[in-house]
Amino acid sequence: MHVLKKVYLSSTLIIFVLLPLACNTISSPTNPPLVPTISATVNPFSNAPADTWIRSNPGGGGALTAVGAGPTGVILVGSDLSGAYLSRDKGRSWQPIGFMQGLMDDYVASVGFDTQDGDIFYLGTRKGIFRSSDGGQTVQQVLQDGYVLSIKFAVSNPQIGYAAWHPEMSLVGGQIYKTFDRGITWSRVSTNLPGDLRIAKIMVNPKNENILFLLSGGSRFACGENGIFRSEDGGITWQKLGSDLPNVEDIALDSINPNRLYFSTLDYSSSSSDQNCQKASPFGGELYKSEDQGDHWTMLTFRSGAIWPDPKNENTIRLVEPQYVESNPKSGIWESRDSGLNWQQVGKIANWDKGWFNLDWTFSSIFDGSSKTFGEDLSDPDALFWITNQFVYVTRDDGRHFQNLYTQEVASENWQSTGVDNVVMFDLSISSANPKDIYLGYFDIGCWHSPNGGISWINCNDPSSTTRYVNGRMSGWKGYGGNTTTILTDPLRAGAVWTAQTSDLSYPFALLRSNDHGTTWQKSDNGLPTDSLSGLSLDETSPKEKRIVFVSADQNIYKSVDDGWHWDLSLNCNGCWYTAVDHFNSNFVYAGGNAGLFVSNHGGAPGSWAHIENPDLAGGGDTPWGTDFDHPWSGISDIVPDPDGAGDVYVTVYGPGKGLYLSRDRGGTWIKLLTDDFMRAVAINPKNPNIIYATSSSSSCCGGDPANSHGILLSMDGGQTWKEVNEGMAWPFAGPIALDPSDPSMVWVGLPGNGFERRQFTPIP
Repeated sequence: MHVLKKVYLSSTLIIFVLLPLACNTISSPTNPPLVPTISATVNPFSNAPADTWIRSNPGGGGALTAVGAGPTGVILVGSDLSGAYLSRDKGRSWQPIGFMQGLMDDYVASVGFDTQDGDIFYLGTRKGIFRSSDGGQTVQQVLQDGYVLSIKFAVSNPQIGYAAWHPEMSLVGGQIYKTFDRGITWSRVSTNLPGDLRIAKIMVNPKNENILFLLSGGSRFACGENGIFRSEDGGITWQKLGSDLPNVEDIALDSINPNRLYFSTLDYSSSSSDQNCQKASPFGGELYKSEDQGDHWTMLTFRSGAIWPDPKNENTIRLVEPQYVESNPKSGIWESRDSGLNWQQVGKIANWDKGWFNLDWTFSSIFDGSSKTFGEDLSDPDALFWITNQFVYVTRDDGRHFQNLYTQEVASENWQSTGVDNVVMFDLSISSANPKDIYLGYFDIGCWHSPNGGISWINCNDPSSTTRYVNGRMSGWKGYGGNTTTILTDPLRAGAVWTAQTSDLSYPFALLRSNDHGTTWQKSDNGLPTDSLSGLSLDETSPKEKRIVFVSADQNIYKSVDDGWHWDLSLNCNGCWYTAVDHFNSNFVYAGGNAGLFVSNHGGAPGSWAHIENPDLAGGGDTPWGTDFDHPWSGISDIVPDPDGAGDVYVTVYGPGKGLYLSRDRGGTWIKLLTDDFMRAVAINPKNPNIIYATSSSSSCCGGDPANSHGILLSMDGGQTWKEVNEGMAWPFAGPIALDPSDPSMVWVGLPGNGFERRQFTPIP
């Protein structure tokens, strides 16, 4: 394990806590809901090894990028934040592939498979290609640079493979790289491709490895020349097929008769494309077929979508229509058994398994378009994988039914992740009144509550707060997801919880409170602005039914003295995101962010705040949520008064040369305990304050450099020495952290990319 050096004098300790939240709408002090009986066979912690991190999420998803399965049925899914996920049991469970396995980039844009050996596969990233020869236990970098959007190996010769290489994620200039030694070495072979290609898909003739095709066009980060190109000399020279082909959406080869080639089109209005080539509202399209490898084309039908030729019958072809929303009568799977002349709908979205995410657009395309939304299973000709901007699905009956592969319902409305969780977290809170009650707050999937210590999760998103209206029509998450930015549980009242929810970070926020574990919510934001909400905290000494609560709203601090129903401005900070109240003397209240640290010595009363003039605690930038890359954020990311030592307070500060700081006189002077550029959060063991946990993450919402991030750090001697405790994690990224109030050796932490995990640290000194 890597040991960080001792503690040195200086200034602040900061925690970046992402607290997850609770459940649905209105509020009344009813009896707590019955805790469902969960079979031990689905308890994710029942057989967990000691001293390792175990994931616990409802099934997150995220933006997925690529999918497929190799010749033995091993499935790979690429993601934009957490590397890749691997399943050996047809998607019932997944394991992440990340930095700990040798992957140096958390954005996996493509997956590729050896056509004979199931232990060999490939991951295309922003840093070239990574190869595994041991079924994913380790990966090695085999191409050192470039953004790789497609990888395809030959069926006729598994030594030969091709990759679509681009100089950077946001650039065109696609070229073809080739391997002759089963992916161990790669070199550029294309010589005459145009310079403005964005290569989304490669296909290799299954009977001749020297004949291949590529599709160029728009993708998530760049837009290139649209068209189909063919090479007959192993990728060296290329010919564009047709000079006046319409907008090509997808291409496919018939594996039985590889002289037969298909392409589909989508027609758009001239105003429907944005700068990232994300085209909206297609109003038509066609399907074309060639019997001579693309020299001549025949239009088959005024029907479009992703193309799926049946590998068992050359006369059968299927289409997945481009407007996947359930309300569109064209959506679903369409099939022709006479080479495209006649069509019938064989699969309807209304009949498919959506998991917990029951929105009209559950089945949709990914950011890179239809051509990368679907993936084949080399071990099962009846199977097709479908990834969306959120989740992964599979059909194993030729498209009649799709099954979700991201979550399982272990009791009514209680969900447990299968392990593919490409998520970002904001916050988490464990109830001191009932430590089995845990609340999580995420980007996109929003608020989740576990009544059983994390075994399963109940959706606690408020429909009224996560729905938005566009041109008078309902849009957004509608209670199935959302953004939950802060969570607070009452330490004495089981079921009492506050949270901030919104449909999107650019839309109005609502502060909500519940008395029934988040089953129902009421708005609790009288006097608050509707801009960003974060950093909830409360005065533990305040009356049980009339709590004093603090929150950051629009980067200023507000105070409520009536249990959160009404709010008044406490501090005009213009850069405070987090708050905390001293456990022993509630006159002392703390607030901080990129504006530095502020301390009130009079219970947060207006005019009682002092700005701590310490450069170590100062910051800058726009938001700690990591969404403004032009103005990178730095500043205080967590404030934690010591639960055992009166007057002691810890702060984490994110930014170059910053770290974790301790004050023993409520902010007057500071000791620097740990230097780390990416400090996020801190937690102190209340039974032994010498035990300190700190989290470090160069990733927040959109990826980071794993080589310079330390994940979870533990000190057993009050911060003098530190060691990384990342056993079982895929990436050294960690943000919000909380200790189980009934057993502080049980630690919960949020990992950007892989979601929330827990670990029992033993023995306890």
